[in-house]
Amino acid sequence: MKMSPRFLAPLCGMLIAAASAQAQFYKLHNADLGGGAIGQFSEALPPQNPSSIVDTTHNSFGGEISLRDYPVAWAGVEFNYAYTEYGRNIINEGPTRYNQYVHTDQHEATAAYLFHPHFSYRGIKPFLAVGGGYIDFVPSYAGSNQWRGTGLVEVGFEIPTSNPHFGFRVQGRELIHREPDFNQPNLASRTWAATSEPMLGVWYRF
Repeated sequence: MKMSPRFLAPLCGMLIAAASAQAQFYKLHNADLGGGAIGQFSEALPPQNPSSIVDTTHNSFGGEISLRDYPVAWAGVEFNYAYTEYGRNIINEGPTRYNQYVHTDQHEATAAYLFHPHFSYRGIKPFLAVGGGYIDFVPSYAGSNQWRGTGLVEVGFEIPTSNPHFGFRVQGRELIHREPDFNQPNLASRTWAATSEPMLGVWYRF
């Protein structure tokens, strides 16, 4: 199912409601809800596979929201949803040459362990997150949607403000996954890709 940007506001509302409901049964520990804008840059990982099919993803922009909880001061967990849409060219360079353009919606659902080092600079705190999850690739045509497993690594900084419940977050995200073929063997590049996502966002602490 294609995700329209108009659904992002209701989705944020549902996450806030879910977090509030969760707090009735489980005591959150310095939890926060964050979100922001992400860039999306994908490239194939070497070595290239022996397939004659080349999958090229166009750069794009999107959005990400996350819920973080910190059972201890230096470690926690996060749950993420991210959405981007972009075009991709799947090119067959073999005897049967073709260039298939596929407009793609990308829905990411991931979770990660968070680590905060025991230091900060003027309140600015670095963090590292390692985890994984799934990406749902939804084409506008040329096949059906397809889920791919993905690894996730994040490195960034949290920047506080004079309001203890509000701050900024700057981070780089890296997703490692196989490129989709939308369940069509003739579009299978069998390529692993790295998707880099620089992000600038805000967080609200409960």
